[in-house]
This record gives sequence, structure tokens and C-alpha cells, in this order.
Amino acid sequence: MAAEQTPQSSSRDQNLQKRNYFIFGHNISHSLSPTLHNAGFQHLGLPYHYSIHETSAVDETIEHIISQPEFGGASVTFPHKLQIGQLLDSISLSAQKVGAVNTVIAQGTGKERKLHGENTDWIGIKRCIERNSPKELSSSAGLVLGAGGAARAACYALQQLGVAELLVVNRTLSKAEEMVSLFDKVSARCFDTLEHSIEATHSPLRVIVACVPADDLTKDKIPTQLFSDSEDGVLVEMAYRPQVTGMMESASDNKGWRICRGIDVLEEQAYEQFQMWTGRPAPMEVMRTAMQTKAKVKI
Repeated sequence: MAAEQTPQSSSRDQNLQKRNYFIFGHNISHSLSPTLHNAGFQHLGLPYHYSIHETSAVDETIEHIISQPEFGGASVTFPHKLQIGQLLDSISLSAQKVGAVNTVIAQGTGKERKLHGENTDWIGIKRCIERNSPKELSSSAGLVLGAGGAARAACYALQQLGVAELLVVNRTLSKAEEMVSLFDKVSARCFDTLEHSIEATHSPLRVIVACVPADDLTKDKIPTQLFSDSEDGVLVEMAYRPQVTGMMESASDNKGWRICRGIDVLEEQAYEQFQMWTGRPAPMEVMRTAMQTKAKVKI
């Protein structure tokens, strides 16, 4: 995890040029990302500003923004993560594996300026697991619920963490099988129900990443042994609403399990974005406090 950084002024800071950062997406007026990043920029005295740009598609307005010399980078969210790549000069291997770009970085200036695509969603998931996982994961199983974009990021994170086996549960089995075929560095199996995955698990299940709508998985649909078979573990719940999901209720019934929320993943991946854009460790406490204050107002 990145170290804290205190405000400081230097000749390098004084010579920094103004930079504009954005979040690109649809229905994003509620986004906490501007609060997070602007708090960090202000704390470090950087002449940068982060704002929302909402569109239903990757259109000419986005093309115009990223062509401006002041453009420093962007967060990219639904439904633009798959389309934004067509406007970029390069895309990282991890973004290719996850199949989505959620971070754009402007590199260089003038004629040498290039736009690079990254994915930090998987890093947010990975850091939440690392921070809360009680045991070595090389002897543990990891379970991913779903087979969409967030699930792909979760699979990549679990592969990078070196879990002993990856289990994926999705109602459409063929979609899950297509997804796990991209992650050949980990032993993976797919199931259409949670019950089937539990019965087939060879290693202790210590990581669960839920990437499905909370309404699809209420507490009455969750097998009690999902959490009780292991004394400890970590649940990453990617759903934002409701604040306490059925998966979170079930996990809290077993005291050895720790819970990370979607907002925790957002926070961790944002710190990585901040460092990619600025070359400096994110001032985490400042950014976290600003986000929590804003979230309480919104709730």
C-alpha cells in the first residue's frame, strides 16, 4: 500500500502545468471519484482538477477532451470501459486480460504525447484481499460470483494472488467457462450454483468476491456452509446497494470472516490511479476522509 505524503512545495511543484482529469461514464452524477481525487490534488498543492463528464457513449465530446493538451487522464466506468480503448495508443497487459480499461493516462507532451490505458479495478480487489486475508492464499480456494466485467477483474486479482484454485459460479455456465479460459495460470472450475461449488471445493475457501446484483442473492439463497466451512476469510462485496447485502449478512454470522465493500475497492483502485497520474503516493487519509464525509451527506 502506498505511503502517506504530506503537503510540500518545491520548484518542481511551482513549474507544474495545469492538468484536467475526468470520469467518463453514464449515470455518474453520484460518483465519489471527484471528491477523492480533488482532495488529494489540493492536499499536495497540485494545479490539477477532476470533474465528471457524462455521456451515453464514447463520442466526439470524449475525443475532444482527450485531445486537449491539458488533459492528464481519466477514470472510465460503465458503459465505456470496452470502447475507450479504440481512442488510445496503448493498453496494458492487465487491462487486456481483464478486458476493460478503467484508467487513461496521458504520457509525454507535444508530438510525443501518448494515451495509455490501464485497469486498476483488479488492483483494488487485490489490495482489499491482501489487507484482510488472515492466511497464506496459496493453500486456499477463491470463489467469484458472476461472469461480467467485475468478475473478470476479480479472477485476475485471484490469479495474481496465487490462490490454489479458482471457483466461478454463474447461472450461465458457458459464460463462466469462456471467462476462466483467459486465466490459465490458476486451476479453475465453473459451476451454476453455489451448492455445487461448495461440494466440489478441494481447498479451504477463504476468499469470496461477489460480483452480482444484491437482489439476485438474498440471504435465504446462500448456503450456510459457504462461510462456516472455513474459520476465517474475506468477502469482497462489489454491490453498493443495499448497504448490507445478503452475502454480508451471512459472512457476519461467522466472526472469522472480514468484509470489504464496493466502496473499499473504489478507494483502493483510486489510490493507484492517483499515483499513476501524479507519480506520487496518494495522501490516503486525506482522500478517505473527504470521501467518507461526502458519502455520509449523500446517504
